[in-house]
Amino acid sequence: MAPKCKLPQELADQVIDHLWNDRCALSACSLACHAWLPSARTHLFRDQRLTGAKDCARFEELLESSPDIARYVRKLAIHEPMSTAYAQNWINRVPSLVAKLDRLTTLELIGLHYVSLYKTAPETLAALSRLTALVFADVYFDSFMDVHALLSAACNVRDLCFYRVLWLNPSCSTYGSVAPKAPPPLRRLVIDSWASSEMLQEWLLPSAESLDIQTLMVRWRERDCIDVLNRLFRACGPALESLYIELPTTVDESHELPSLQHNTSLRSLEIDGLVVPGCVAWMSALLAQLRAPQLEKLSISLLVLSTSSISSFDWGALDTLLSQPAYADTGLHININLALHSSNDPGAVRDAITGHLPALLEKGKLFVRCT
Repeated sequence: MAPKCKLPQELADQVIDHLWNDRCALSACSLACHAWLPSARTHLFRDQRLTGAKDCARFEELLESSPDIARYVRKLAIHEPMSTAYAQNWINRVPSLVAKLDRLTTLELIGLHYVSLYKTAPETLAALSRLTALVFADVYFDSFMDVHALLSAACNVRDLCFYRVLWLNPSCSTYGSVAPKAPPPLRRLVIDSWASSEMLQEWLLPSAESLDIQTLMVRWRERDCIDVLNRLFRACGPALESLYIELPTTVDESHELPSLQHNTSLRSLEIDGLVVPGCVAWMSALLAQLRAPQLEKLSISLLVLSTSSISSFDWGALDTLLSQPAYADTGLHININLALHSSNDPGAVRDAITGHLPALLEKGKLFVRCT
């Protein structure tokens, strides 16, 4: 009988890597031989999504029968398809489940009502410190202090997404006072919530004179709390390289205006959600104090209500700023969403904008898109 040919393990692993999204093939490989099992399990169990109490119970049973599987899980997504108006008790098992997954790096909480963390053991909650990425999307809490407890426990998070998060009570006396901790080593922060200012003021900013956030995406809803947003910009300082910002469409002259004067290392700046006429104050304030000589791309998205309103925007200041030698390599991308009206002409709007920006047009760094 001819001797069996044994494939080197690294080649077998590479072959199995090519099957990363074929669960049937991976399952077959996991049953083929012991040598292939670790590679197959790496892809089979890397990302886990639990939708409802039954999924959670099945996954807990799997970990109970095969504890070795826990070390392959890197990402856990928790989703409750039922209404978030009522808290689901099984959600309260999430911290203890995370504690079993000693190599978990990413936790996503999506579309759920989170019950109180008050009775969660401190050592169980401490398991969240292993996380490097945390996502809240459409999550409802009974109290802000539950949000604070989760964020404080996840003290090593580098990537945080805070999307449409709400809570009923601003505080909860059962937790007592919460001492400020050192800020997490955030590198990327996404904020899109009606209550962003409270989260920043109570959790992130009290202990952070400076932050190392490199990428910041902000959809700011609270026009009377721009001072909190400016504190965040100031804390990010020169570490910030990429910023996406969407601000309220109207502003009261008595309110503080946004400022990017401390963000001198910006390479990409995207300003979205502007309405013409109606947003001149926001835009003028941002541009007036822009000090970012390394800026490679400035993108501005506008909703234009009428062709005639184009002239209300301060194009001259924009042309003067970006025609300076420090911005010689900066490209300006203007994205126009023109309101549907018989008198609105996309071609006329495009011509008007290029006419207002002669210096940028001359150096070939102007890109206008009108739809």
